[in-house]
Amino acid sequence: MQKIILYIQPQLRNTTTEQDFVRVDLMEEGIIELTQVIQDIKDIEKVFTDYSRTFNLPASKTNNKIFKHWYNPDIDGFDNQIISNARIELNHLEFRFGKIKLEQVVMKNQVASMYKVTFFGNTISIKDMLKDDKLNNLTWLDNFNYINTHTNVKDGFSSGLDYTIGGVAYNKGIIFPLIAHSNPWTYSQNNTGHPNPSTQYNLAVTGVAIANRGVFPEDLKPAIPVKNIIKAIDEQYDLTIKSGEFFDSDVFDNMYMWLNRDKGKMKVGGTWVGDTDAYTCSGTTCTDLSDSTYYLGFFDITTGIYLWKKAPLYDTDTTTIRLTITPASGYENIVYNTEIFREIDNKTFVKKTSLTGTNNVFMRIGDGLNGYSIDELHNYQPNGTSFLGKVTSEFGFNFEAKFEINRTVNTVFSDGSTATRTLNGVFTSNSSSLSVTGGLVYISHQIPEMKVIDFLKGLFKMFNLTAFIDNQNQLVVKTLDSYYSSGNTHDITEFVKTDENIILPSIQYKNINLKYPEPKTILAQRFEKNNNTQYGCLEYESDIKEGGEYNITVPFSHMLYERVSNNYISGGVSFSELTLIQTGVSIDEDLNPVVDKPLIFYVIDNKVNNATRINFAFNERPEDGSLPTIDAGDSAHIVSNYFMPSNASSSALGGAPQYLPNATAPTYNLNFGSEINSESLTDYGGNNNSLFQKFYQNYITRLFNKKTRLFQFSAILPLKVLLNVTLDDLIVVGTRAYTINKMTTKLQSGETSFELLNEPS
Repeated sequence: MQKIILYIQPQLRNTTTEQDFVRVDLMEEGIIELTQVIQDIKDIEKVFTDYSRTFNLPASKTNNKIFKHWYNPDIDGFDNQIISNARIELNHLEFRFGKIKLEQVVMKNQVASMYKVTFFGNTISIKDMLKDDKLNNLTWLDNFNYINTHTNVKDGFSSGLDYTIGGVAYNKGIIFPLIAHSNPWTYSQNNTGHPNPSTQYNLAVTGVAIANRGVFPEDLKPAIPVKNIIKAIDEQYDLTIKSGEFFDSDVFDNMYMWLNRDKGKMKVGGTWVGDTDAYTCSGTTCTDLSDSTYYLGFFDITTGIYLWKKAPLYDTDTTTIRLTITPASGYENIVYNTEIFREIDNKTFVKKTSLTGTNNVFMRIGDGLNGYSIDELHNYQPNGTSFLGKVTSEFGFNFEAKFEINRTVNTVFSDGSTATRTLNGVFTSNSSSLSVTGGLVYISHQIPEMKVIDFLKGLFKMFNLTAFIDNQNQLVVKTLDSYYSSGNTHDITEFVKTDENIILPSIQYKNINLKYPEPKTILAQRFEKNNNTQYGCLEYESDIKEGGEYNITVPFSHMLYERVSNNYISGGVSFSELTLIQTGVSIDEDLNPVVDKPLIFYVIDNKVNNATRINFAFNERPEDGSLPTIDAGDSAHIVSNYFMPSNASSSALGGAPQYLPNATAPTYNLNFGSEINSESLTDYGGNNNSLFQKFYQNYITRLFNKKTRLFQFSAILPLKVLLNVTLDDLIVVGTRAYTINKMTTKLQSGETSFELLNEPS
């Protein structure tokens, strides 16, 4: 019998200092049964972790101190919504690190008698860590902000914008792919000189660049490498993603996310943040409200930042923060947006859009009906939460900003006496002509609406990934094939109970559907109508007659790209020939701009030949759709290198002059199934390195193989084996090797139930 030792790390309560792990008392006869599973064939969409059956802990003095007063909702004690760090030792040897969740308390005679808890492996902490945070909360991404000048957009379109952050070079940290947000481009070499309005989207260069047609800066939206989003997650949270694993692989080398947050043209008129001015306070408690040493926090009149701190003792504590924007004379009809946000992570607490004239936004803290929770703010930032105001507008805009703070704290002392503290002050910007700063593009404001956890889940689904926390507390992310190929081999024949075992079929699904969401963009919509199937998706059918369907749907959109045709007339005859230029367009079948799910795609650094160069104009399109005029200062450039959007990781065409399809498909492809490559117009006989072929085929076909079985064995494992078996290992029983689907162990005795998959011959 092994001796189990369980340690729990006390929660942080009114302190930021980590507490030492405490050894808890266990029930003398209690059995802890731990299940380990990395990816269950019965639920192949999900990535699992270690978890235990709920077990009991006695309400001893030590345990009562850890779970202090949770059973009493009137006391601010243990918080069961926060999963506490824990570790398990067997005979004083480290076995598992993870989390403990308090499920319930058993009361006897109004006194705590027993605690029911569940142990989870560390991987579950990712979800707890990320919570409901969105991609726009990843403040590290704002290292890639840029000034929205014509030159920056043209450079980002032809060569990319480079950055150095913390001494590390991020080349092509922002690029502008050839994806239209409102109107598709055309190509016609017949148009020379000044084209008519119907051809202002003509990309063709006919000898000289022309300043009123082609690609305009306002036609493009930026894109950021997916690798940099992953890096931002690593930077934002107490999470170390192990280097050298899948997220660092060449799969992501030129994979980008398009920053298409809003329909149509990107809104980049400007942004004002409250820390750009000094303020003057009026009110009865300005001294306290602007005192940096005040125990309830303060409004910094030199920076415009309000630091709110939780009261140490309170019965009720309510705060209202109000930001009022008053346009300067002449700007009353300018449309603007305003909000209050948290400085540390850009989380928006309240926001109003499409405003004109004087308006305000306000938020409440501690109001149980519609306010933000005091504990929520305190637990996120125990030393105080910093709030700022923000204004954005598409146009030049001058205004006055005013912050109003009202707070009431009712304190109850130990002797039963009470005291009420009321704070109020109005902080007015010293400048009455504040303005949005022209053209600074915040990446966090442009990135699509998406939760961080959903972004990661989407990548896990696309590439059939699995993850676990290693001994260095690093998150290791691997493809499932790579995971199973990296383990060791353990022969446990001598420990297996040979008198009985069970053999089951491996899977109970008739087919598996690997899908993207229903498309909103025109070419993908038309593809579905014409082919009665959705572009880029796959249905894998088995010979099983009975069983359900298993659907895996990723949260990203999937765009069908198109090579542009050169339409021209020669000798009175009309011709249409494909160019080397491939574009995307984000409009629907009614030709209106759309915002689809976040778009992930590959970019190809495309060098076109002289016959298909692109015209890039430093100009703006008139709102009425008329032909742009050419004014002083307008100019144009001939671009022979640009970023082409694609679902393939590299160009599918060979060298000049023929530009014929390559003999083999690009290394990676974002289609789940076999589709015709939109650039080479071939499907390579179905061997086009689709997501299914590269990341799912081995696993799925094995599960559907008629010779694959799910074997259930029982064994009693000695400690030396129990401490060393991991889920990526091969298990040998008799003359056959198996991979582990699931294993459940009674830790005291080593009794282990295995679910094992055989390798079919």
